[in-house]
Amino acid sequence: MDCETHFRTSVIQQLVDRRKSLGLPQTAVDDKINVASGLVAKWETGNRKPTAFNLYCWAEALGCKFRLEVHNDNLRY
Repeated sequence: MDCETHFRTSVIQQLVDRRKSLGLPQTAVDDKINVASGLVAKWETGNRKPTAFNLYCWAEALGCKFRLEVHNDNLRY
């Protein structure tokens, strides 16, 4: 699976599921993270990609945190 597909099916879907479980409309999340009206909807449908900072804010607005995990310790540069 390529990175973009994984991002959509994993990260974004988890945020969509969390928003829905909280019963929040997309517009409420727009307001909470101070982005243009309809932007969260565009992120959720894949019409736009959030910046790393926006992704962080989106997760925080839903009571989530991002965590980096090492999954391949054999990387050498």
